[in-house]
Amino acid sequence: MMLKNKSQIHTSKARKSTSLPTETVDYLKAWMMSPEHIEHPYPTEKEKAQIMADTGIGLKPLTNWFVNNRKRYWKPRVEARLQKQNAEMKGRGTSTR
Repeated sequence: MMLKNKSQIHTSKARKSTSLPTETVDYLKAWMMSPEHIEHPYPTEKEKAQIMADTGIGLKPLTNWFVNNRKRYWKPRVEARLQKQNAEMKGRGTSTR
């Protein structure tokens, strides 16, 4: 009997798709990037309940989505926005004497 190495075992198993529907992802991204939440994209318990009611997803997938997307989606965009603002401020800050 020949044993498979770990990489062969993992690749032979079918992974369950856990991606959310596009409409749900659009809703969550809109919530996260909205003016009232962009500086603090952490929903309160009441907001989580409303999001779950609006989207039909459970607490665990909702929590996982926010954890992952604060890193993958929100942080890069906020950092890019701050860099752009800093560059604009430096450009305005130069004075001619």
